[in-house]
Amino acid sequence: METKPVTFYSEGKKIYGNLHLPNAENPPCVITLHGLESSKDSGKWLVFALKLCEAGFACLRFSFRGCGEGEEKSEGDFEDTSLTGRIKDYEEALNFLRDTGLVDMGRLGVVGSSFGGMVAIASGKRVKATVILSTPYTLSKPINLQLKTEKNYWILPSGRRLKKDFFEDLKKYDLLKAVKNVSPILIIHGSMDELVPVEHAYMLYKNAKEPKRLEVVEGGDHTFSNPKNLDRVIGLALEWFKKYL
Repeated sequence: METKPVTFYSEGKKIYGNLHLPNAENPPCVITLHGLESSKDSGKWLVFALKLCEAGFACLRFSFRGCGEGEEKSEGDFEDTSLTGRIKDYEEALNFLRDTGLVDMGRLGVVGSSFGGMVAIASGKRVKATVILSTPYTLSKPINLQLKTEKNYWILPSGRRLKKDFFEDLKKYDLLKAVKNVSPILIIHGSMDELVPVEHAYMLYKNAKEPKRLEVVEGGDHTFSNPKNLDRVIGLALEWFKKYL
């Protein structure tokens, strides 16, 4: 396995990522899309990338603009985050992969977590297989995120802030409609998700078209922090990608 640090640009912002390549020519590739306040370097994405490569898949993980830590923090301000902006970053990641010539663009998959899952659904980008984790179909009610207004910002529980038009931008997208165009799709959700009720998974599944599958991980929280639960999630995702890529 080879891991390359990579960069590309999205609307003038430098995006940092890592491209993991298995010992194979022109392999299928899976792109990872992290959640709202996460980054490419959160624990589960490192494990995902390793397991994907061991199974013969390339993997591109990157930090959306304004996300990440230290020298590998992608350019931009977190407070400017929007679903539209993250979809653009995802599109540029796809363009970057195409330009490398290192992976089979006819066998692309995506795995998105939480807000990253929303990006995967709302983007309309046709990949051969999609996996979403802990993904809401709507964030239209700020109270669900425990947000409060402060001038022109929403304040997250972490103390980070988002510009007030974050929720206005979300109104452009109907994920229950968009998910009809995303197949095959595997929806994975923890039964004890403390941020996104499992009902969101059932609604997305109900509106998705075949081939589709829903897996509720008993006792799983929003990030699948229990290693046994994460192993199950990764196993399910690998099974899905092996079947459809």
